[in-house]
Amino acid sequence: MTVLDSNFLIAVLRGKETPKVTLDMFDNPKTTMINVFELYFGAMRSIKSKEVMAETNSLLKSIEIIDFDRHAAAKAADIHAKLMSSGKTLDVQDVLIAGIVITNKEELVTMDINHFNRIPGLKCRSWKRGDYGR
Repeated sequence: MTVLDSNFLIAVLRGKETPKVTLDMFDNPKTTMINVFELYFGAMRSIKSKEVMAETNSLLKSIEIIDFDRHAAAKAADIHAKLMSSGKTLDVQDVLIAGIVITNKEELVTMDINHFNRIPGLKCRSWKRGDYGR
């Protein structure tokens, strides 16, 4: 029941030791289709785009990808509207990720705890600091 954020997956692709060790600790790691977009976008902008794309494809074959569906869209729209009203906006991609994570009753593993803490009802923990709660 763990969704891995882009910053975690990018660290794995870059060969950072902490995420590699942690990745093995998850029984059924997942990510969202929005995170897949972010990984492919980064790969296409890389100087070594073919190499990074191949590594990205290999990594994505090893984890489940959760789609962005109607329920996630409605939840994300609600989150985005409330954040805009409160003046605490986030990037749209992060709002979409949160919508997917919440509607699938998952937990987001991210380095951006303070960033995602703006979203009520989102369970998340940090892989960077070992912070396993909100």
